Amino acid sequence: MGDVPAERSDEALLEQFRAGDRLAFEVLVRRYQRPVLGVARRFCDDLDDAEDVAQRAFINAAQRAGGWRGGSFKSWLFRIAVNLAKNHKRDNARFDRSEAAQEKEATPTEADADSRIADAQQKRAVREAIARLPNRQREVLLLRVDGDLPFAEVAAALGITEVNAKVNFHHAVQKLKALLGDAAE
Repeated sequence: MGDVPAERSDEALLEQFRAGDRLAFEVLVRRYQRPVLGVARRFCDDLDDAEDVAQRAFINAAQRAGGWRGGSFKSWLFRIAVNLAKNHKRDNARFDRSEAAQEKEATPTEADADSRIADAQQKRAVREAIARLPNRQREVLLLRVDGDLPFAEVAAALGITEVNAKVNFHHAVQKLKALLGDAAE
């Protein structure tokens, strides 16, 4: 135990963690904290909520490490994150998290307000368009883009075939283009 080289494979680090070396899991957290947070951000309207979901994904993975049976750790971790994020979104659907409700507590804007407003509007349009995608297409798109997973790992994370993942991704991109008025090109 002790010194854990960061270049070790995910599987080797997870085995080391399962053998009692806590530092090995810390390496995995550092390795995947940004992409897991990116996926959580796509499901959560609030950065704090996304951070909570991402943290719970790592806690869940650490607690369930004994049940991991091989395969891609990254896919397994992203599957946990997606499931937690979907549960979070479902559980919070009853609360008013609209922008109108959030604007009641809006912070003052800076001098470059026009560009910030345009940027916020564009991000909101993309977020809304992604939210309008069918669930499977949205999940595949988010894991592929935000999670930076290859299609094989997207498929493993969602329990679908690789061909199905590619088809859903293609349909998601086409639908986004139509929803955004071809602004995505």
